[in-house]
Parts: sequence; structure tokens; C-alpha cells
Amino acid sequence: LPHDHFFLMAEALMKCIDAISTTFKRSISNESVVWSGKFAHDIPCFPIKPLLPVVIGACTGPLGGLSRIQLCDESLQDLFDSGLVAGITNWNNPPDEADGVSVSLYDHKDGTVGRHGDPIADVYAVVVRQNNAILAVADGCSWGHRPRLAARCAVRGSIEYLTQKFFNSESINCNSQHIIRTLLRSFESGQKMIVENEGTTTTLCVAVVFELAEPKGENGWGLCVVSVGDSPCFVWRNTTRQVVEVTSAAHEGHNRDMRDSGGCLGTSVGDEPDLGNLICSFALLAEGDIVFVTSDGVSDNFDPVTLHEGATTHGPSASPHVSLSVLTPDQRQAGLIANLTQVIRGIKPQLKNEPIHAWELKEAIVKHVIDVTDNQRACMESSLKSVDDPELSTVERRARELEFKEKLKTMGGKLDHATLAVYEVCRYHDSCA
Repeated sequence: LPHDHFFLMAEALMKCIDAISTTFKRSISNESVVWSGKFAHDIPCFPIKPLLPVVIGACTGPLGGLSRIQLCDESLQDLFDSGLVAGITNWNNPPDEADGVSVSLYDHKDGTVGRHGDPIADVYAVVVRQNNAILAVADGCSWGHRPRLAARCAVRGSIEYLTQKFFNSESINCNSQHIIRTLLRSFESGQKMIVENEGTTTTLCVAVVFELAEPKGENGWGLCVVSVGDSPCFVWRNTTRQVVEVTSAAHEGHNRDMRDSGGCLGTSVGDEPDLGNLICSFALLAEGDIVFVTSDGVSDNFDPVTLHEGATTHGPSASPHVSLSVLTPDQRQAGLIANLTQVIRGIKPQLKNEPIHAWELKEAIVKHVIDVTDNQRACMESSLKSVDDPELSTVERRARELEFKEKLKTMGGKLDHATLAVYEVCRYHDSCA
């Protein structure tokens, strides 16, 4: 197939960065290896079984997710289009093994049901078929309707392209490198839809799970991921009770800057995206593993620096707590994985041989990010009421604002939009379809 404009642009950019264009192969544990790179040929070529087209279930959100592409659309009538959207007729039908959720961690506006940061600018989508699944999360950069529109367009454009190439084309011999190439081209489809609909910028992470033609030991499945920005993809392995970040090569050796996603689709430079941290990744999976893609509103709330368990000297995200140990980027990443692993293991602490399921993982992670940001929310809501006191002078109001600002610095957690898409690897038999 000829390279399209987007793919050529990505290749040209990455070839200019010799230090990044090499393949990363990192042993995460004795049972797990993740391959990452900038191109499809950086990924091992594993033959895969034909992708079966029958849809088991699908879900998207929030507020209609990828099915709502109108600018500033706040309609609360029918949230889902009645026609075919990205190859799916019913986007409100998640199977037991998959789901998604978006929540706002921001404080409530005084006297209203709304929250600061509304509307949620994240979008998730999950499509499960008999022996494959597609998961996508986009995090619109900044607040407002146009970042949300960019996220919706990115997810919809990508999934529409994948659906057409995987399930509406003539049968082809498929392998893991082909999946990566198709994922890369699906990002161009998302980019085009963002520009056409006048969205702004967004991160995008899309994962495809599939069955291998030849199992590798206990691992009979594969996972291909393409990501730009700071929306990571993880795997929970029920057999080892460990978490692996599949997209960690995108930030390997670098301290995270929570004010900079590192890359994005959309109108970053004119009508062009920023592919600075575009990464392609592959991992082997076993049946029962759980793949989950998140926005940084989830992952950052497991970061030891965000939780004030450690400090960094890196720019805007530097901790004010000089008494804390300074963490290297690798230590910071290890701390994030340890915190995430602890929360998931805590679902069934006394039942180590009992597998954890996708819905349990989703609920535990959402509870964690809400809990660790509770104090910040309460402080923000209290401060708004306090500084709005009409009896205060300008000097007194300013003094209270500074007092609350200093108080917030002592609190762990990060207020943000938090989004999660999950899928538990399994094969559905014909009778289930």
C-alpha cells in the first residue's frame, strides 16, 4: 500500500531523531517483554488468526462519545445516533468483559451541579468482537467544546478507518506489523476529521487485541498500541498479579511535565499534528489479562510525585516538598506502577488465586482517583465560598486566596478529567455472537 501524507510525515520526522528511531525491547518481568519503536518494522512480525467481524458489544462516552461530532452540542435527548457509526449500530452495549468510564475530578461550581472544567474533554470507545478488540482514549488538550470535539473526532476517525480496513475489505494475510501500519494510518483519519470539523488538539491512544496464529507458550494473544501524547496503555496480568505499561517508551528516561502532553493530533502547528512522542508498541497477552487505556487524569494520580511520595527537580511539576526524596524518571515510573499494582491487588487481597475482572479493575481505579483528590476538591469548594464573602476587603480577599493556594500545595493528587477503557482478553465462541 502507498504511504499516505500523514504516514510519510511521521516517518520523515522520526528519521531525523536517530536516538529515538531505534527499537526499544525492555524486559518488564520474567514473563513479559514489550517491544516499542517508531515504525511497524520495529515490532516483531507475528502471524495472527483472521480477525472475526461479529460484534459482541461496544461502548463509548461520555455523553455519546464518538457518536456526537457537532460543535458545542449539549443536547441531552437521544445520546446515540440511530444509524451506523464507525461500523457499530449500538454504542451503549458493553459486554461483561469490557467497559469505559469518564469522570470529572474538578470541584463543583458554587451553587450549581456543574464542575469547573466542564464539559469533560476526554473520549473513550471500546469495540469487542469474537477474537479481537479495539480500545481508544483521547484527551482533548485544555478545556472547552473544541478540545472535546478534537477528542471525539480522533477516536471516531481512527475506529472508522480500522473497521473499514480490518472488517470491510477482502481477507488478507495479517500480522502484527500490518496491525501497527493500519493503526498509524488510522491516526491520519482522526487527524483529518479534527481539521475538517474545526477541533483543536488532543492526545490519542488506540490499542488492538488479537489472537496469534501460533501461541507463544501461555501467551496466545497479541496487543498492538499506537499512542501520541500522554494517554498510556497498561496490562494487568492475572497470572503474575503485575501491571505493565505498554507505552512507557514514549517517556522513558524523561521526567513527566504535566503541563505538556509531549505530542498531539489536531492543529498544533497550523493544521498539522505534533508527533514528537508518537510510539508504536507490542506485547504478548494471555487469556484473562486485562488491557486498559487511560487519560493522564488517571495515570497522574498514581504518580508518586503527584501523590507527594517523592519529589522531582523538573520544571513546573517540581514538588515544593524539599524533604522528600528526589526520584529519577525510572524511579518515578516504578513508583507509579507499584501504586497501580497495589490498588488492583487490593481488590481481592485474600484471594490471590482468584482472577480480577475488568469491571472490578475499572471500579477500583476510579475509586482511587476520586479518593486521592477529595481533599483538593473540598479545599477548592471551601475557598470559593470564603473569598466570595461580600464583607471582605480587597486585601482580605487576596490574603485568603494566597492562604488557600499555599494549602493546596500540601495536598496530593491532581484535579483533571479521568477516563478509562478496559478489556479482559477472551475468545467468544460462535454461540455467544
